[in-house]
Amino acid sequence: MFEHLLSLIQILFHKVMKKKRLCPHRCEHGWRKKWLIMKLYTLFMFVFSFTLVANTHAQQEKVNLDLKNVSIKVLFGEIQKQTALSFVFNTEQTQGLERVSVKAKDESVESVLKRVLANTGLTYRFEGDIIVIREQLMNMNQQEEKKEITITGRVTDEKKEPIPGATILLKGTSLGTATNVDGSYKLTIPEMKDCILVFSFVGMQTQEVKYVGKDTVHVVMVAQLETLDDVVVTGIFKKSKESYTGAVRVVTDKELKEFKGRNLITTLANIDPAFNMIANNDLGSNPNSLPQVQIRGAASLPNIGELQDNSSAELNTPLIILDGFETTLQRMMDLDENEVSSITILKDGSATALYGSRGANGVIVITTREPEPGKLKFYYKGELNIETPDLSDYHVLNSRDKLRLEELSGYYHTTTLGPEYEIQFKEYYNAVLAQVEKGVDTDWLSIPLRTGVGHRHNMRIEGGDKSFRYSLSLQYNLTEGVMKDSKRENFNGEINLQYKHQELIFNNRLSIGLNGAKNSPYGAFSDYVKLNPYWSPYDEDGKIRRYFEPYNWGYWANSSGVDSEKGVPNPLYDATLKTYDKSNYTNITNNFSIEWTPIPELTFRGRVGISGQMNESDVFRPSTHSSFVSYTGEDVARKGSYQYGTGKDYRYEASFTANYRKLFGGKHLVYAGVNAEMSESTGRSYTFKVEGFADESIDFLSMGLQYEKEAKPSGSESKSRRVGLVGNVNYSYDNRYFMDFNIRTDGSSQFGSSKRFAPFYSVGLGWNVHNEEFFRNNIYINRLKLRASYGVSGSQQFSSYQAMETYSYYVGDRYNIWMGAYQMALGNKNLEWQTVDKYNVGFEGEFLNSRVSLDLDVYLEKTSSLLSSLELPYSNGFDSYTENIGSVENSGFELKASVWLLRDTEKRLMWSVTGNIAHNKDKITKLSEAVKAANEKLARTSGSNPNRILREGDSQNAIYAVPSLGIDPSSGEEIYLKKNGEVTKLWSADDRVKCGVAQPKYRGNLSTMVRYKDLSLNMSFGFRWGGQQYNQTLIDRVENADKRYNVDDRVFKDRWQNPGDKTFFKGVNVTRPSYYSSRFVQDETSFWCQNMNLTYELRDWAWMRHLGISVINATVGTGELFYLSTIKQERGLSYPFSRQYIMSLSVMF
Repeated sequence: MFEHLLSLIQILFHKVMKKKRLCPHRCEHGWRKKWLIMKLYTLFMFVFSFTLVANTHAQQEKVNLDLKNVSIKVLFGEIQKQTALSFVFNTEQTQGLERVSVKAKDESVESVLKRVLANTGLTYRFEGDIIVIREQLMNMNQQEEKKEITITGRVTDEKKEPIPGATILLKGTSLGTATNVDGSYKLTIPEMKDCILVFSFVGMQTQEVKYVGKDTVHVVMVAQLETLDDVVVTGIFKKSKESYTGAVRVVTDKELKEFKGRNLITTLANIDPAFNMIANNDLGSNPNSLPQVQIRGAASLPNIGELQDNSSAELNTPLIILDGFETTLQRMMDLDENEVSSITILKDGSATALYGSRGANGVIVITTREPEPGKLKFYYKGELNIETPDLSDYHVLNSRDKLRLEELSGYYHTTTLGPEYEIQFKEYYNAVLAQVEKGVDTDWLSIPLRTGVGHRHNMRIEGGDKSFRYSLSLQYNLTEGVMKDSKRENFNGEINLQYKHQELIFNNRLSIGLNGAKNSPYGAFSDYVKLNPYWSPYDEDGKIRRYFEPYNWGYWANSSGVDSEKGVPNPLYDATLKTYDKSNYTNITNNFSIEWTPIPELTFRGRVGISGQMNESDVFRPSTHSSFVSYTGEDVARKGSYQYGTGKDYRYEASFTANYRKLFGGKHLVYAGVNAEMSESTGRSYTFKVEGFADESIDFLSMGLQYEKEAKPSGSESKSRRVGLVGNVNYSYDNRYFMDFNIRTDGSSQFGSSKRFAPFYSVGLGWNVHNEEFFRNNIYINRLKLRASYGVSGSQQFSSYQAMETYSYYVGDRYNIWMGAYQMALGNKNLEWQTVDKYNVGFEGEFLNSRVSLDLDVYLEKTSSLLSSLELPYSNGFDSYTENIGSVENSGFELKASVWLLRDTEKRLMWSVTGNIAHNKDKITKLSEAVKAANEKLARTSGSNPNRILREGDSQNAIYAVPSLGIDPSSGEEIYLKKNGEVTKLWSADDRVKCGVAQPKYRGNLSTMVRYKDLSLNMSFGFRWGGQQYNQTLIDRVENADKRYNVDDRVFKDRWQNPGDKTFFKGVNVTRPSYYSSRFVQDETSFWCQNMNLTYELRDWAWMRHLGISVINATVGTGELFYLSTIKQERGLSYPFSRQYIMSLSVMF
């Protein structure tokens, strides 16, 4: 660093001597100047020599080493222990290096470094007592030829204290230096147009400073908040990940992009199989359907009414927290994942006990992006989404085969109606045959479908300084479904403002969400699947038929939905009418918080949130719609209907949090937190059903003739309040042993007046084995963490007034102007919280230089005091009331394994494979007598589809059907096995037994990531195996199919025809209907493509810097490309499944 000064003195000395020779008369003055320069020269030579000696001394420091198969970081640490030297290096540069073995006896540090760093692409430089590790310059000659500039400065913290050892790098290169003991630095770099210096230090926020021509650059570094890799965001407290005992899964924004699905819920299900999105075979890929999700199985049971109408999905929906405040599953589905910073899934008792009465079903904590300080940044991402129908599981008959099936079934012959009908049937057959011979073979499956083309746009502006930060984001998403004219539109906007004044931080986040949903006017997809291929949708003039031809009344007699005079209605005609089924909502949320940090160890935070949502829905069908073909006589005036719904929901929340964190004695880390909160939720909705619209052009609600027959406007309202106080203590000793304890008290208006408050708690223990002294030199295991937890949480996913005596007015009868009232239900002042005891044991490990990682959790969850119905004597006036009776268990494990097959950081080539598998088994351990009686009543009902039955000792998802021995080869009839062991041909619901469980034993995914330089490929596949499914297609579309409509082509296959045939299905001519039996319960193994994404990233190109662009990302991908299963059934009944193709481009300015 003194070479330049020495050269300058030498040049000056030669100039003086030259002037002396030219001007002899100034000799005396010249010798004086010469003498002065010689003294300066001597002084600098001394300083230079001293510095050279210091550096030489540092290089010649001796060490004694005997290390085997250790990382470079361990080697540097050992050198630091034996010397006064310190190392500065970038951890990313050392991650891909092979482990080394070093043996040195009284050897210099420089000699050791030369040996170890040879052929690694790294070099070293001594800066006094600091050794800077950096990449080798590939072309030293070119570097020397460039003009250089020298920058000096000082790096301090917010208290103006110097930061020694801070790293300063020229962005995009390995040129850099480190600060000395007083925080000063000096850096010589080549002169270039755009020069950016990167300042970094452990525990401080990395800063980028643009060089603007000043040779002095001073930097004040700000303390860094813990990154997502270091903390677990629980929504109430932030916990250190290293000492956290709970079972959680932290999903980063990077993972959300890599596993992107059609919405945020699908994306999360692609990442963690513990987040189970239950497939709905009826709704398929309908963009307007809300999925059902669970975490670690179902912790609640439906009540009698919910069991009968199968409306228990919300009972097991996890709690969703968005930026500290509760939100809905619908709102989560409509969020733009580009605005999400992280998602934390809380699973076990230690994690969910923080939420007490709301944590029984697990908790999903969503954190959105915070404003980033610095110069104004503009981000834009555009995305094109294409959806195509997936009809690979549909196999229907063509025109000729369909006519042949009808003939074999005897539909064109009669032996009971007389010769007149025989002639009519023959004429009808000839008319249909003429259509077939003309080549009419309509592909009805394609008519209501399309290729949906949607698009998504995201814009974000952010910036500010350390005092004031801001961000504005706007997102628009249009999803076009594969059913024609079905779509979902989302618009989200958010303004986030942060202001910091000394120890105070003010934050206000205002978000607005607008949603519009429109269902297809073409109706249900199943209406088209069953249409006969020999029917033409258009008449001779090319107009859409209203009714199909040919038609014979006798042939279609006793068929529902058929006009006896005109025939079978064409559902395609309905799509030409002015009909619609649409809905929308507006959600406005404002969250305000104040944070005060009087001392670094103590933080206070107060938050207030207000959220309101307005919902509206309109369903209109004109009088000519096929829904009214059966209206005759006086009901003709009722044709045409309008259903209007409206509702408003408001939520108010406030909380206060105090956090204390301090390290005592360098080993004792204590964290303590207290949180108090209160909330109120109100809701009100109305529904109006009006009928009698003579003209389809008049679709105004008030123009209807009357309210729906024998009905009046309906509505509901609810109000609930909740308060809670939670305390948390976390202790860690030397980052080896740690303990976590939570206790919470909750109060809710939803429970009995004597039981409104209840305690919830959890305790967790952990051990970082890898930090033990005896484990540190283990060459195979890099990280090993053991943890265990127990916790109690609760649930309040129930009606607001279930514990109260409720009354209703007699709205149908009045006396004069007065209305009477009657009691609707008995109250129960002792109705208490439903609680879940959660046990969890976990293991986390990294092996073979962190190339292999393994996470395992084993759990047991016992739900008790389930809310259920208790039977009462009729003398009470009520047959039942709500009581705490019932319990269930869920047990299982979750395993995640990752392997780095390639990790060459020098060549920037990486390849990793990750697998996740989850197993859950549930069991009902106790039911109330009322629920038992209701279930036994349901068990005695017949039909083709086995209804849901709950019984003690079995799974909630158990399939109960009559055992079948198959088809009798002699007669073609089904043979059943009675409970007493007898064989019979008579089906009876009393013989129902458990035939399987409609839940896979194992569920998971496999994913792989390949990256080469700036190109990366991500692929993810899902799987299920070990469970059973009831194949509804086999009975509804094959064996019990109404063969007057089109059917599955398996109706021809494996059918009994002659005595002695061993087949799966009955004969075509067997008229006795089939009921649910074990014959249709099949083992399931499924494998499907979740997503594939190919991304190329452009960064720091010259033309990009010229345009002010920092990063460009281009992505092409696909989702749900294929689905393979051992169960062959029609998938997507009312709405088909679809394949998704994505193209996106994002730019950061």
